[in-house]
Amino acid sequence: MAWFTDADLRRLAGSQSYERGTRYVDAVGTVDELPDGVVATVEGTESYVVRLVDRRGLRGECSCPWGEDGNFCKHCVAVGLSLLAAGPVRRRRPVRPPDLRAYLEAVDRSALVDLVVELAADDPALHRRLSLRAATHGRPDVKELRRLVGGLRARGFLSYGRSFEYARKAADVLDTLDSVAAAHPAEIGPLYLTVIQNLTRTTEQADDSSGSIGDVLDRAVSGYAATCRAAPPDPVTLATWLVDFQVNGPGWPDIPIADFAEALGPAGLTAYRDRLAQAPADPAGTIRHLREDYLKVIAKDTDALVALYAEDLPQAYRYQQIAGVLRAAGRPAEAIAWLRRGLTEADHPDSRIDEMLADLLTEAEEFGEAAGIRWRLFSRRPGTASHRALLDAAERAGTLAGTAERADAFLHDRARAGGYAADPLIEILSASGDADAAWSAGIEYRCGPGLMWRLAVDRARTRPADAIPFFARQAEDEIDRKTRKGYVEAARLLTELRTLHERAGSDGFPAYLAGLRHTHRNKPTLMAILTGADL
Repeated sequence: MAWFTDADLRRLAGSQSYERGTRYVDAVGTVDELPDGVVATVEGTESYVVRLVDRRGLRGECSCPWGEDGNFCKHCVAVGLSLLAAGPVRRRRPVRPPDLRAYLEAVDRSALVDLVVELAADDPALHRRLSLRAATHGRPDVKELRRLVGGLRARGFLSYGRSFEYARKAADVLDTLDSVAAAHPAEIGPLYLTVIQNLTRTTEQADDSSGSIGDVLDRAVSGYAATCRAAPPDPVTLATWLVDFQVNGPGWPDIPIADFAEALGPAGLTAYRDRLAQAPADPAGTIRHLREDYLKVIAKDTDALVALYAEDLPQAYRYQQIAGVLRAAGRPAEAIAWLRRGLTEADHPDSRIDEMLADLLTEAEEFGEAAGIRWRLFSRRPGTASHRALLDAAERAGTLAGTAERADAFLHDRARAGGYAADPLIEILSASGDADAAWSAGIEYRCGPGLMWRLAVDRARTRPADAIPFFARQAEDEIDRKTRKGYVEAARLLTELRTLHERAGSDGFPAYLAGLRHTHRNKPTLMAILTGADL
C-alpha cells in the first residue's frame, strides 16, 4: 500500500518526531484509502485525524497541535510505519476518481435522501450542517436554531487541539445565522446574543492561544450589531446589556460602542452614559475605558475628555494625552500650556511631552524654545533622529552653526568613554555620508563591536587593507563558538578574507591560514569544513 520509504518518514519528521512516532504505531486505527493517499485516526492525548497524500512526494497532515502548525508529526510517522508494515513500497499510479456527481444524479431521490441521512448519522459535522440548513429552509425555524446554538455550550476544559474543532462548529452556526439575519433581524438578533454568551463562557475554560475562538466571537458581535441596527431592540435594555456585559464579563470581546450607536438612539445612549456614571469604579479600569470611548466616539466632548484624563494627574502620560486631544480639537495654545505644566508637574520625565511640545512650538513659530527642547531631547538620547531634529530646529531658530558645533563637541566628549557611548557619534557621521570620519572615530574611540563590524564591512568595499584584521578577528570569534554553524560561518569569512588580501595586494593570507589551521588542528569538523571550502 505504501508509496514511500522509511527514509522519507525520517526526513520529513526529523529524528525526534520519528522516534516518538514508532511508539504510536499500535494506536493507529482504521486506515482508509483516498484517491491521492490515505486517511486514518491515531489515539493520542485525543483522537487525531491523519492524512498522508502523494503530491509529488509524501505529504502529511494531522489535526494535533503540532500538525496544525504544518509539521510532519509523530502521528503521521505512526500511520506511515503502519502502511510500510502492511506491504512493500510501490509506485503510486494516478487513480481516476469515480464520477460521484454522475452517480448521485442517477440515484433515485428517495434512495439519495436515505444515503445522506445515513451518512449524517455517522458524521457529527455533516449532521450539524444539514440540521442548520434544514432550520433555515424557507422561514427560519427559530426554535431549532436556538437548540443548535445551545450546542455551543462547551462542557469541561477545551485543549488547544479541540479549540479548533469548536471554533469550526461555531463558525458553521454563524454562517447559517448570517445567511438569514438580513431578512429576519428581529428573530435572529437574540440568537447572536446567545452565541456571544456561549462563546464567552467557553473561552474562560479553553486554551484559545491560537485565537480561533476569539475570531469567531468577534464575528458574533459584528452580526449582533448588524441585527440591532436593522431591528433595534429596546434601547435601555440594550444599553444595560452593553455596560453590564463589559463590566461584569471576562473582559472580552471588545464591543465598540460605535457599532451600536445607531441602534441605541438618543434614549439608549443617554441610558448608556447614565449607567456608566452610576457604576462604581472597578480595579480593571473597564468603566473608565468605556467612559473614555463614549466621550471620544459618541459625545466628542473635548472638555469632558480633558477632565477625565486630568483625574489621573500628575501621571506623565496624561499630560501628553490631554495635549493630544486639545491639538486634535484645534486648540494648540491650550495644548502647549498643558505640556509646559507637564514638564514641571509630571511624576517622572517623559520624552513624549517634550516631543509634542517641540512640535507644537514649531507650528506656533516659537523656534527658540523649540530648539531648546530639542537640545534637551538630543542630550538625553543622542542618535541620528534626535540629531537631525535638533539641527532642523536650530536652523529655524537661526542658531544652526553654533548648535552643530556644540553637538559635535558633546558627541566627541561622550565618545571618549568608548564602547556603546561612542556609537551615536559614529552612527551620525555614517548617516551624514562621511565614511572616513566614521571609520576614524570608530578606531579612535573603540565603539561597540557590532557597530565596528558594520564599519569594517563597509570599509572592505573601498579600503580592503583596513578591513583585514577585523575579518580575521570575526572569523576567529566564530571558531571559538565551537559549533558547526560557527565553523561554516568562519569558512565564509575566511574566503572573503582571502579576497581582501588579494585586493589589497597582500601575500599574507597563506601564512595566516596555515597558522590558523595549526592552532585548531585538533578540531576535525573545522578542518573538514575548511578543506571543503578550498581553504
